[in-house]
Amino acid sequence: MGNDWQVLKRELEDHAEKKGVPIIRGPERELLLRAAALAEPRRMLEIGTAIGYSALLLAERFPKAQIHTVELDEERYHMAVQVMERAGLTGRVHCMLGDAGQVIPTLSGPYDFLFLDGPKGQYLRELKALEPLLSEKAVIAADNVLFRGLVEQKGPVPHRYRTLVMRLREYVAYVNEKYETHIYEEGDGLAVSLKNRKEHI
Repeated sequence: MGNDWQVLKRELEDHAEKKGVPIIRGPERELLLRAAALAEPRRMLEIGTAIGYSALLLAERFPKAQIHTVELDEERYHMAVQVMERAGLTGRVHCMLGDAGQVIPTLSGPYDFLFLDGPKGQYLRELKALEPLLSEKAVIAADNVLFRGLVEQKGPVPHRYRTLVMRLREYVAYVNEKYETHIYEEGDGLAVSLKNRKEHI
């Protein structure tokens, strides 16, 4: 499936650019995969499937891993399901439609790798709900945590972004206190948090 997957990834990249669908940015893609590798993942959970691009990347890099991925938008969910069917991944990548807050209580762990890439203001609430489902060696990655540089910016934040920036700052403070966390500035900021090991990617 190697060549077919390359074609499929390019199609998804083109679709995302044309339609304005948020997928993980180029500089962060390898960082995401390296972060996941630290967990030697057998089971992974993604919040925010979008069109299935990052789930495809993870499934390609970790051929023995099971992936659960949750998407709120119905149209994107159906596209992700089609992507997994084309890639022959329906047995390993399980797409779930719904609000993460309602889906999370139905899940059972343990998960070795968690990728937060849905609504940014919900990261901390979702992480706290998922902590009991994380394995002892779990790695957590959260995308866009710097949000256009506003999270680390001193001074006033535009009113329309104030709540989001406040919640992202709370997330960053929490994972810095509770986990071994490093924030990579590539793209819009990828926070990588490790439960029990002091190492970076």
